[in-house]
Amino acid sequence: MKTVCEIVAQDILPILRAAIAKELISSYNLNQGEAAKLLDVSQPAVSQYLRQLRGKNSLIENKAVAVEIKDISNKLYLKQMNQSQLAANMCRVSKIILDDKHDNFHKIDDCAACK
Repeated sequence: MKTVCEIVAQDILPILRAAIAKELISSYNLNQGEAAKLLDVSQPAVSQYLRQLRGKNSLIENKAVAVEIKDISNKLYLKQMNQSQLAANMCRVSKIILDDKHDNFHKIDDCAACK
């Protein structure tokens, strides 16, 4: 059984980064290098996000998460969010995902962390 921290680090954060990278590139016409700089990841990581080699699963089905992704992307683009604020927002959105009873990440009824 994966711990909640493992799920967030291995599954959720790459998916969030991929969604934000895609939003930055499609909505703000940034190139991969510019998106990578805003996300504080490498350009090859962004390339892998776009080719779905990292962050394969889609969270856009969750409307609250989709709104958060658009908001974070907008603030990053406008330089209204620094890296520590980005990290805090990624944690907050991860919590939204984990709290969603319909997520596909953590379906363990007796998980003490989820109660």
